Amino acid sequence: MDAPPAAAEATPEPGSEDAPRASSFFERLGRPRYVLAPMVDQSELPFRLLARRYGAQLCYTPMFNANSFCGSAAYRKELLGRTPPEDRPLIVQFAGHDPDVLLQAARYVEHMCDAVDLNLGCPQAIARRGRYGSFLLEEEDVVVDIVRKLSSQLSVPVTCKIRLFRDDFPRTLRLCKRLEDAGCAMLTVHGRTRFQNKQLVGACDFEKIAAVKAALSIPVIANGGIGTLDDVGRCLEETGVDGVMSSEAALENPALFSGNRDDKGNYVDQNRLAREYLELAHFYLGVDAGAPKCVKAHLFKLLYAGLQDNTDVREKLSRAKSFDEFHAVVEELTTREWSQPGFHADGTYLRHRSWYFRYRMGEACLADGVELPPPAKKGEKRSKKAKKADADEEGDDPETEEFSAKRPRADSCESQQVTPDPALGGGCAPEATAPQLRQSAAAVC
Repeated sequence: MDAPPAAAEATPEPGSEDAPRASSFFERLGRPRYVLAPMVDQSELPFRLLARRYGAQLCYTPMFNANSFCGSAAYRKELLGRTPPEDRPLIVQFAGHDPDVLLQAARYVEHMCDAVDLNLGCPQAIARRGRYGSFLLEEEDVVVDIVRKLSSQLSVPVTCKIRLFRDDFPRTLRLCKRLEDAGCAMLTVHGRTRFQNKQLVGACDFEKIAAVKAALSIPVIANGGIGTLDDVGRCLEETGVDGVMSSEAALENPALFSGNRDDKGNYVDQNRLAREYLELAHFYLGVDAGAPKCVKAHLFKLLYAGLQDNTDVREKLSRAKSFDEFHAVVEELTTREWSQPGFHADGTYLRHRSWYFRYRMGEACLADGVELPPPAKKGEKRSKKAKKADADEEGDDPETEEFSAKRPRADSCESQQVTPDPALGGGCAPEATAPQLRQSAAAVC
């Protein structure tokens, strides 16, 4: 296994007057107000570039498993080899619980990013098994030790992304202050607990995010509850945070931060976004074996309402594997003039037509003044094609950073065809070969 690049001169210990943290770090980032979230399999390079085209001022890579990152040169190459200058500022996010492994992983990327982020927000069962994400928050001393080690030994700042503790907000505040004292240079707070996701997602608690912001001196980014540019403005006003992060809403509408307007003031609809994404993806991800699966996943979200109405096109997309097939699907749907959600289109936003509201359809229908669609009939049979399209459409849950249990991931032991290595805390033993990893640019999709 090749060693990480020689470390640059480490930053001084947290608390030192010379430590390049907090406000000076945020200034170097350009004081970003509009932030694209780290999303497993979805915040890959082409999508980041599309989001930047339409207003995103700071982007995160997908979450990387630190064990796998250290154990696979092929996996690292997919990230380190494709980082164009326009993909900055950029923060690389890792998940893990071993300070030494996380430090080793971070040293591979510190020369090509603006900060390294620690994932403390994933609420899924795989995070419980792997001792990372929101479950690692229960081990507060471990979390603080990780941040202290990374912040004192890396040449770039360390940031964290967390969720709230359930029914114990004082504990949340205490941990946030400890993270700041340990050297965390910026904190992203998802205003929900790990128990709030999917059908139980509930409202994002802006009041608690505001309390965290008021208690800290480092920059704070708010995450959760952002569906439109108006929501961004409301969040900034109600919380006083330094910036706002979007995940699921941006997946469906990567032009969210520009209000769906290009630099000439023209309206940017879903068909245009799908075409532009495909152009970027083909350029950066195009491989002889066909398009990576992340491309299909993006199209299912970008074209959600149209695919719901045109199930024949939906099934074509589910079967598609090449960029030519993906382009054909987009053009066919465009000719049918499908009814779009109308993001930022002169007050015609139709929430019930939006993928973002798929788990809150009652709320969306009420806001739009339409009747709630009838539930599927019990025992109703659906074709295998329809079921496959359902699975492709839903994919993984990017906001909660869930790995699919059915489809192997590039940083999963299943995809690398190796067995879990207890010595790596359940991670993957090195080393996977390139063909065992999906082709991509800044991340393996």
